[in-house]
Amino acid sequence: MKNIAVFGGTFNPFHKGHKRLITEASYAVDFDKIIIIPSKVPPHKKAECLASEKDRITMIELSIHDNDISCDDISVSDIELKRDGKSYSYNTLIELKKVYSDSEYEFYFVMGSDMLIHFNEWYKYEEILKLCTLVCLSRRDEDTSRLEKFADKITNMGGEVIIVPVKPLDVSSTDLRNAVRSKDFEKLTCYLDEKVVKYILERNLYIDRF
Repeated sequence: MKNIAVFGGTFNPFHKGHKRLITEASYAVDFDKIIIIPSKVPPHKKAECLASEKDRITMIELSIHDNDISCDDISVSDIELKRDGKSYSYNTLIELKKVYSDSEYEFYFVMGSDMLIHFNEWYKYEEILKLCTLVCLSRRDEDTSRLEKFADKITNMGGEVIIVPVKPLDVSSTDLRNAVRSKDFEKLTCYLDEKVVKYILERNLYIDRF
C-alpha cells in the first residue's frame, strides 16, 4: 500500500507550527505522498484577514521548499480553492479518491487535537472514517489521555485514529498577522520561514486587512 497524507487548513499564513505537525506525522507514519490543501471557505471557523488564494499557495510552497519532512513527494493542491461553497473534508476526500482510484492507496487525514475533539461535528464525519485514517497531533502531555477517549469513540464507530505526541509550538496564524501589523519582525522570523517573511513584506500582505 502507498500512504497518502492529507493536511488541510486555512494556512493564513502557513507557519512553522503547521510544518512541525506534518513533519511529526511523517515520522509516525511512513508517507509516500503528502498533499497540503488550503481551504477556500473553512467550515469550522471564520476566516479573517484572508490573503488571496495565490498568496497562500505561494507561502506554503516557499515554506516546504527546503524542508526536513521525511517524504520526497510533498505538494500543494488547489482542489478546495476550485470548489464553490464551504471546504468540507468529506468532499475533498471523495475527489482525491477519484484521482487516486487504485486500491493500493491508503489515505491519512492529519489534524490537530482541537479538530479531533470536535470531529463529531464535522460534515459527514462517519463517512470520513470510511475513507481515511485520522492522524491526530497531541500538542500537550495532558491532552493525550483526553484524546485517547475520543479515539476510543471513533474506533467504536469503525474508524481508526493514530495519536502522535508532539512538542508544542505556541503560535497561531492570527498572532503572525498581528505581528505583521505591529512590525514585530522578531516574532515573524521566529515562526515563519525566511522566504515567507520576505514574501509577506514585499507584497504588503495583511497590512490593509484589519
